Amino acid sequence: MSIEDRVHFAIMSVVHETIYGWVRDPYESLQAAGLAAGQTVLEVGCGPGHFTIPAAQIVGPTGSLCTLDISPLAIERVEKRLKEEDVTNVTTVLADAAQTGLPDACFDVVFVFGFRRHREDIRDELCRVLKPEGILATEGVLWPMAESLLPMGRQGNIYRFQKVTPLGG
Repeated sequence: MSIEDRVHFAIMSVVHETIYGWVRDPYESLQAAGLAAGQTVLEVGCGPGHFTIPAAQIVGPTGSLCTLDISPLAIERVEKRLKEEDVTNVTTVLADAAQTGLPDACFDVVFVFGFRRHREDIRDELCRVLKPEGILATEGVLWPMAESLLPMGRQGNIYRFQKVTPLGG
């Protein structure tokens, strides 16, 4: 990992663990995304984990959270926080969001907050891992639309899309 990557992660961590935490309630965003108890959820681009523990608490002991990031520093930070908080319903994955290596149709909800790489290959991969009628929740910018996603509206800065199965599919 380059020095630039380490510096970028350090700056992002400071922002997320101080300023971001003061102005942004993670529970509000996660509820707008549609998280609920018992769900199987994928967090894409966990960073230092601002949403990770709240998401794990929302899905509860009957649900599970898989949190993914391309940065080993992010995964290390999140794993440390999970251990400190004794959170056991979270799995961490070091992977690119465009090639997660996760099974098809395994998540009720996929959420992507603070992630600026809104590319079609990432969107297509996230649709692949969503269960039929699963929800893709994004923050801020609308993603390039696809026939497999039905817009469900927005709550605050969170946009929700439902996966739809094409006719004959």
